[in-house]
Amino acid sequence: MTPDAIAPPFFLAASLLLVSGALKLVRPRATAQALLDAGLPGSRAVARGLGAGECAAAAFAAAAPVRGGALALAIVYLVFASFVGYVLLTHPTAGSCGCAGSKAVPPSLLHLGLDVVAALAGVLYLAARGPAAAVWFAGLGWGSVPVVAGLVLSAWLVVVVVTEVPPAWRAWTPPDDHDAVPHAERHLVAEDALTVAGIGPGHPSLWPGVGADAGARG
Repeated sequence: MTPDAIAPPFFLAASLLLVSGALKLVRPRATAQALLDAGLPGSRAVARGLGAGECAAAAFAAAAPVRGGALALAIVYLVFASFVGYVLLTHPTAGSCGCAGSKAVPPSLLHLGLDVVAALAGVLYLAARGPAAAVWFAGLGWGSVPVVAGLVLSAWLVVVVVTEVPPAWRAWTPPDDHDAVPHAERHLVAEDALTVAGIGPGHPSLWPGVGADAGARG
């Protein structure tokens, strides 16, 4: 695989990592709370420390991927995947994993899978001996303009997918069979309600077009 083929997902992963780290630095509360909810040490200082580390790893990956930056990016995303997997196992209904500051990012298999893909992009870019971001974009010339626009759009789509698709899927998923009320039970409940109202089986009011005094005729 050539560096040009793996460069777009690699630099997309680095950009998202940089944004994630910056959000933790500016708004660390959600990340600290997510750590505490998972039973791990969490505070604003810890969250900001994680954010600073992510920003450093992203900058290292963009500036010197072959010298270890690509490997650092892969390790960070593997840590993300491990954390999301841990939260899914221990707190599957958690509202957010704290990956994007105050923006709720619910843990999901989709999120875990994307973290693994980002880690794989780092490993492949390292294996392909890909150049630094400045060198690669400079080599594209004016072609870098649509590439940058595509990366920005892709980053936005990834954020939307990770934050919106899991809640939408959970809302759409039908209830389990054991939660559904059996038809026979619903029928019994309806009969009980009619009995309480003084309307027993065969009552004239149950027949369309028959008055309540029809039973007295004859």
